[in-house]
Amino acid sequence: MTDTPLHIAIVGHTNVGKTSLMRTLTRSRDFGEVSSRPATTRHVEMAELAIGGAPVLRLYDTPGLEDSSGLLGHLDHVRQRQGNDWLAAIDSLGREGSEESKFAQEAKALSQVRQADIALYVIDVRDQVRARHRDELEILGRCAKPVLPVLNFIKAPDARMDDWREALARVNMHAVITFDTVVYDEADELELYKKIAILADKAAPAIERLTAELMSRRRQRHLAASGLVADLLIDVAAAEYSYSLDDEDARQHVIDTLRDKVRTREKETVSALLALLEFSPDDYRLKDFPISEGAWRDDLFDPDMLARMGLSAGKAAATGAAAGVAVDLMVGGLTLGAAAATGATIGFAIDTARKHGSAIMNRLGGRGRLRVDDGTLILLGARQVWLISALMKRGHGATARLEDKDSPDKKTGEDLLAIARKARGEARWSRINVGKGKVNSGSARLVDLRRRLRDKISDLSR
Repeated sequence: MTDTPLHIAIVGHTNVGKTSLMRTLTRSRDFGEVSSRPATTRHVEMAELAIGGAPVLRLYDTPGLEDSSGLLGHLDHVRQRQGNDWLAAIDSLGREGSEESKFAQEAKALSQVRQADIALYVIDVRDQVRARHRDELEILGRCAKPVLPVLNFIKAPDARMDDWREALARVNMHAVITFDTVVYDEADELELYKKIAILADKAAPAIERLTAELMSRRRQRHLAASGLVADLLIDVAAAEYSYSLDDEDARQHVIDTLRDKVRTREKETVSALLALLEFSPDDYRLKDFPISEGAWRDDLFDPDMLARMGLSAGKAAATGAAAGVAVDLMVGGLTLGAAAATGATIGFAIDTARKHGSAIMNRLGGRGRLRVDDGTLILLGARQVWLISALMKRGHGATARLEDKDSPDKKTGEDLLAIARKARGEARWSRINVGKGKVNSGSARLVDLRRRLRDKISDLSR
């Protein structure tokens, strides 16, 4: 590793995504300010990428080049008047005046380019190629520093990729990188560092190690995120509350309590995922039903949501009495039949008891055991996998809040349910349960189940 970090200036016209690029490369949602207002960045800001505390890259976010055509004419006038070359004219720009001078912001940007080893020229490919862009490229080409164009917002439907590649080729810039700061692509980031290493060959070994470190951290965060969802599914699958069959009020209270506990537990997981992957709470917000404006529009226990996924919420769901909650009717500590054990709803179980009259009722121990049913677990797992996948593909420069899908993938939830079912009947494994004592987190079976769920979630969310 080199002792001196590589200095990279991030330059470009106003509002092309320079600060967004800094955020995505540093995985820092809070770096700088991203706004549609012109000249949001007024001063040079620096961030480091390091291995073991030793900086490898120093990235400098610079003010936007607001009047490149006027600047080019000014520099040409200075060059001819003083009989200097272009470099001398550019270097004199920062000495010409105060903060209020006409080209004060451009002077800061070009001064940083002159001090840097490489300049990344950020382009919003949604823009038309205009004269000002050609002037910017000419000015940067006169700075005697390697310039690597970075095509931003390439996933936008109105991207003008061919136009920009042609324009860059006309000024002999053929080494071009595509890197969308909103829709993250790991391959594009790897290619960016690869081309930086080619332009700065002395720093290539350090950049290669940095790249390996960054990708390793990304994989570790992905696996940790999958572990958070695995914990959630185990907690929900193992959760159970009992109630007296002859107390209707108590039954409804326990149903409401279980639902609220599950909702709260999911919200905790969402918050933990956002923090782990270094996004803010505003990037995605999970709320209760009914919801609008970019959060889940459907509650976890809403029968209509389950129906859209092709899942049954049971007979009681027709009236909303117990959607998403299943019951075991207990006889001396045993459950009543395979139907209840596999997730039959309260409505079904009580209807069955009524049909068979006192013969069955006399055998009951007088208590029911409530659990979250399979359909709700399928929905829970599917939408958490969707969220991990969406966050892993989200650049830290994105400003629009994540919007949920109308219906998460049913097959994904079913694959997770097949594993999570192993937690049924293991009340000591769930943090949701009350009065069950400390969670038995040291069980070898629990550790193995968590690992299997985590690995499956990781595979499904790639």
